[in-house]
Amino acid sequence: MRQRRGVSQAGRGQGGYVLLFVTVALTVIAIVAARFALRIDGLRAQALTMQHYADASLQAESAKAQALYWLGTRQMGLASAGFMDEQPLALDGRLYQTAQGALLRVQDERGLLSLNAPDRELFPQLLISVGASSQDAASMLDVLEDYADADSLKRLNGAEVIDYRAAGLPGPRNDWILSVGELGRMPVWQRSAELRARLEPWLGVRRDKLFNPNTAPLGLLKSIWPKVSAQQWDLFETLRKRAPFADAAAATAATGIPFTADNLLFHASNALRLQVWAPGMPQSLEYNLLILPTGATAPWLIHEVRQSNRLAPTDATIPVAKFPVPSQAVAQPRALAQPAP
Repeated sequence: MRQRRGVSQAGRGQGGYVLLFVTVALTVIAIVAARFALRIDGLRAQALTMQHYADASLQAESAKAQALYWLGTRQMGLASAGFMDEQPLALDGRLYQTAQGALLRVQDERGLLSLNAPDRELFPQLLISVGASSQDAASMLDVLEDYADADSLKRLNGAEVIDYRAAGLPGPRNDWILSVGELGRMPVWQRSAELRARLEPWLGVRRDKLFNPNTAPLGLLKSIWPKVSAQQWDLFETLRKRAPFADAAAATAATGIPFTADNLLFHASNALRLQVWAPGMPQSLEYNLLILPTGATAPWLIHEVRQSNRLAPTDATIPVAKFPVPSQAVAQPRALAQPAP
């Protein structure tokens, strides 16, 4: 009897160990399963995010194609592109939305100040208006001109190769500036990131000084003509959106603003900046392009693509314009005449 009682106690001890082992095993399996489920959920969320990004990229690419087709097939006007029998596409940077939900805007570069042909009267004034000191403004202009000219002569407040080396920067281009982003590679400019961020939307890289007030941002106009009253600028903004001005004389007669500079041309150029964004994209895509009807591969040339801030309506009370609808003559071209039997 004593032997049987001892065996029974040993069996109960072994059963306890088995129960403990099974409990631990089930706990481990539960933890592994939970971690696996979390991993699957994470992968599913990542896949969904990638799908949303792919959909947004497709919308943005479609909006870009729509804009390029429109710009490549329409004539440029005073401040827009379009045929007489359709709503034109404004080139003054206003916000448009496509039928698929993407946002875009097109800016005529003639409505911006050119880095390749800086005006020595307007540029310092513009720099001071966005926060630069008089000394820094003079230095920035000299550095800008030294960066682009072909010689190694240094202006009074400028910079040449030795100055770039001392600042740990690549040397000057000594050629045409290709991107507004190159300002970040220039002494003085390089340490003024906030100033560059405020100024870059008003700058372009055209190779002439011609300026189109019809398509210029209102903030840039106010900086160029600081003595003009706010009421005059409000009137100018209202009138040019209703019907762009044909020339400086008409704009001055209507608003009293002294448009007397000899570089004013109230007509859009073939140099444009296109920005596109779709919900789901972290940033907008910005295309700097030239419209070239005789281009070898397409009626446009994209010479720079970069990321920029996301597009969004600047004022919730102003509805975003719908991307223009092509005229029926373009949307449904006539069928070719069939030869008579």
